[in-house]
Amino acid sequence: MQKIKFRFSSRHVDAFNTPGVLNLMFLDITNCCNLMCQYCFNHHKLSLPATHLDIGLIETMLQSAVASRVGNWFLSGGEPLCHPRLEEALMLFQQYGHRPKIATNGILLTPEVIDRWVSLGVQSVQFSIDTLEPSTFRDLNAGSPENLRAILDNMKHAVASPLRIVASSVLTKVNAREIENIMLFCRDIGVDSYTLYPNVPAQKTNRDLVLPIDDQMELFDHLFTFYDDLCPTRLIDLSIPCFQFSQVYARWKDRLTIRLHPCGAGQFNLKITSEGGVSACICQDAAEFIVGNIHEYTIDEIWSSPEIDRFRSVYKEIPECRSCQIQSLCRGGCRNEAFVSGTRGILSSDPHCEYFERNVSRPV
Repeated sequence: MQKIKFRFSSRHVDAFNTPGVLNLMFLDITNCCNLMCQYCFNHHKLSLPATHLDIGLIETMLQSAVASRVGNWFLSGGEPLCHPRLEEALMLFQQYGHRPKIATNGILLTPEVIDRWVSLGVQSVQFSIDTLEPSTFRDLNAGSPENLRAILDNMKHAVASPLRIVASSVLTKVNAREIENIMLFCRDIGVDSYTLYPNVPAQKTNRDLVLPIDDQMELFDHLFTFYDDLCPTRLIDLSIPCFQFSQVYARWKDRLTIRLHPCGAGQFNLKITSEGGVSACICQDAAEFIVGNIHEYTIDEIWSSPEIDRFRSVYKEIPECRSCQIQSLCRGGCRNEAFVSGTRGILSSDPHCEYFERNVSRPV
């Protein structure tokens, strides 16, 4: 997943992961949600019959040899708090010595729930907050002013708890002008870090929300200036393909610590869907990204399967990547963005690679 993570606190820093070593497991534990965000990568599932990841399957995963060494478990959805047995799942993670991270819109995250999560060993909570304006929240997230107030109030309570609290926004044309204000709000209430996700839907829908790359680069340059003045930490973890060839990176690499991370799809992370499908990409459940099903195979078997080997090497079949000197590092960029926006399916060229190829000099 593409992201720019701005650190407000220097206490926690993203690790550099090793390709081939599973370290991140994303569990879409339910397809149910109390919002209907237009950009959601699971938007196509929100109107389907409810499916919840089975508690028994979660325990089987926790017992596997490969998954037992996973350092980061992320519970998402849908909205995790819509899973009817979420507390049982958290008790399992605690039993097996793991401290999961939970991504939530925050509407249902009452002070009582936060306190319970602390006792169950939850490590951190990521609040999704795309706007501070009720009208935008209604249009972009299908939420009410009361929902937005609940999110902001629950964030303020959460930062006073022992949990590490982070926040994130999905960048769209609708909220681009607000990102600076959201960053300032998060910093002021004590959030640990703020992550901005360039809007990359998992389906060929709502593409009109995507901010063009030219406008993204202009915004990123502005946000780097704002962040440089806002926070003395000056540490950014970033995973946007070929960003090292951008003028923005050249302008800021000696003023900010910008740590570049490659895409982890199938390399060091997996996603489990609420139905039990295993995807190499945390944003996708299209057939081209599915490498197994936990109803049929164990995580150990899937992690060493021919299917995941195929996905890991798919970049070698992309025509534009064959003569690129950084192909082993970039590995074709973001396959999700290429898949959604391109004309050759999973073998399409990443739009960011194309953009930087046209606009700057880079090794080929």
